[in-house]
Amino acid sequence: MRILSWLVAIPVALVAISFALSNRDLVTLSLWPLPFTLDLPVYLVGLAGILVGFVAGGLVAWLGQHGSRSAARRERRRAERLAGELEAARKARADADRRLNEAARQVSQATALLPHDPAARGERLRLAAR
Repeated sequence: MRILSWLVAIPVALVAISFALSNRDLVTLSLWPLPFTLDLPVYLVGLAGILVGFVAGGLVAWLGQHGSRSAARRERRRAERLAGELEAARKARADADRRLNEAARQVSQATALLPHDPAARGERLRLAAR
């Protein structure tokens, strides 16, 4: 991209220099209702007009992209908010997994303390079915 900009900038600069050297005659500028007049070289008037057009075009383009820039800012804020929500959900899931593992460990410890007599187990099942 940098090479392309140089490939465009160098010929444009050469054309501007050539224009300035070949148009050194004076021109009188005046604005009708005002009594002021300016005697300027033609190249200065031409290059100033090009510069004003370039700046005005850049300003119009910048103002025209206002909607895109504001949408990009809005979407960036939304993405940051959603990333925060995702991180909170991951922490909540990790906490729930930890509590579930703790509860499962407590249940397995409690069932390890129960008698292993098959008859007692059958009695427990009959009592639970009632």
